[in-house]
Amino acid sequence: MPNTDPTITAQVESFTQQLVATVEAAVAQRIQAALAGAFGIPQKRGPGRPPKQAVAHVTPVAAEQSAGKKRRPRQICPVPGCKNVAAPIFGMVCKDHKNVAKSKIKKYREERREGKVTHATVAKPAATKKAKKVTPKVARARKLQGQYLGALKSLTGADRAKVKQTAAEKGVAEAVKLAKMLKRA
Repeated sequence: MPNTDPTITAQVESFTQQLVATVEAAVAQRIQAALAGAFGIPQKRGPGRPPKQAVAHVTPVAAEQSAGKKRRPRQICPVPGCKNVAAPIFGMVCKDHKNVAKSKIKKYREERREGKVTHATVAKPAATKKAKKVTPKVARARKLQGQYLGALKSLTGADRAKVKQTAAEKGVAEAVKLAKMLKRA
């Protein structure tokens, strides 16, 4: 090699040696993984995500070992009365409660730990509260009001004004009767 700088030659040789050592280590690691998989020895886990299977045709034996183990129970949403499965993407609450404040969720978890709240305890949301019982008088009044509004909808102009005036003077029942007469005519 005519006119080559000895420092560059040394650097190239050093890099080549490092590259060869890295490739040899990777090959050795693949061979060890293949042998461990073939003999059913579980691989040692380090920090981070585990690498993909080293050899495609070797089936992992870990699935056979885990068949005997019990599965962990599903994580349930901490909101009282909710029986949905919690999702990690929503901060370990269900999709229905993903917008609940974290401070409230923390409080719910503490209450559950202390034993104050169980899943059997049903705290119904405001939307599902039972309506008060309606008396027959109120039910008749509501029905009549609905008939009045429906009759008004089908009328126009002067007829509508007459029905409204009758409702104000004589009552809603008379206004409904008048509206039905005007609709027939």
